[in-house]
Amino acid sequence: MQPKIIKCGKMQITGLTGDGNKTSAVWNEFDSRYKEKPFPKIDENGYEIRFFNKEKEGRDVHVGFSVEPGREIAGFDVIVIPASEYAVFEVLVANGYDSGNAKMDKWLADNSNRLKCGEIDGAGFIMEVYGEKFKGGNQPDSIVEFWVPLIYH
Repeated sequence: MQPKIIKCGKMQITGLTGDGNKTSAVWNEFDSRYKEKPFPKIDENGYEIRFFNKEKEGRDVHVGFSVEPGREIAGFDVIVIPASEYAVFEVLVANGYDSGNAKMDKWLADNSNRLKCGEIDGAGFIMEVYGEKFKGGNQPDSIVEFWVPLIYH
């Protein structure tokens, strides 16, 4: 699986942060709050940021929408994503959200001599982007993009 490489400027994802083992509940709570208090978003994508760091245990997933940087909205959490290049992998949801993990890990390992996964505050992360190719969790042709931030060394 060869990823597409894209460049993306700084992003602000406004939503909720919670336990990655209860991601569905975090999304449900976010959706409920957003329906009560909608806010302007930059695009129609949903974003799910997954952190890899024991210190963030219980706060290792952040879900929400991209908004204008610097905009704070009461009742929601904010994560600022630094500008980066990303390796974008498409994952067919019908095969399972983790079905592309081995191929992503292999690509990162094969390229470890020149790059590593980016971090926010010392925690590695990836983003799942629910864009126009995502047609729902139970559709056979539904695709989620996994964005892996890249740091070159």
